[in-house]
Amino acid sequence: MAATLKFLRKLHSWLGIIALPWVILFGVTGFYLNHPDVIRSILPLTSYEDVGSRFEVLPKPLTMEEAERIAQAYWPESQMKSVSKSVYHGHEAINFEREAGQIIVAVDTGHYYVKSRLKNLQFSPDGDLVGRKIYWNYVFGVFHRTGWLGWSLGTILADITSLALITFGISGMVLWYLPKHKGLKRRLGKRIA
Repeated sequence: MAATLKFLRKLHSWLGIIALPWVILFGVTGFYLNHPDVIRSILPLTSYEDVGSRFEVLPKPLTMEEAERIAQAYWPESQMKSVSKSVYHGHEAINFEREAGQIIVAVDTGHYYVKSRLKNLQFSPDGDLVGRKIYWNYVFGVFHRTGWLGWSLGTILADITSLALITFGISGMVLWYLPKHKGLKRRLGKRIA
């Protein structure tokens, strides 16, 4: 019995140390998914001021070829899915959609946006970064489901953490119960005898 308790204490301690970072992060992400405004109020880069109105209107709008040259600089290895015209933040734009995300070029000013699932970057016509926004809902949602930022590992880390937490919980209950069980057996034995 003593050897079993010693093994369970050691197992419980190590599982606690290993699982602790994920437990904290799963707690934060779970709290975020239930109360996004509370967490979002302390996170950086939750929004940016759209500075598209600061840029001068070009003498003539960008052509499709000029906009395409801007878009080709981002994710060149990612296949182009579609090209379409749209209005984005009040500007006529050309939207280049790649597998990795979107490049949206405002044709009247030449500023552009590079959007992925994780973030939206806003660039001046000269290519200077002028705004950044992180999509925390997506970041925390993916992390909460997979235990990692991205689907490349699938749900392996989340599954490992889940199994470690289950084992951690069961070993904690056994460590709590076994010493009480001995005392209870002794007290019951005295009453029966």
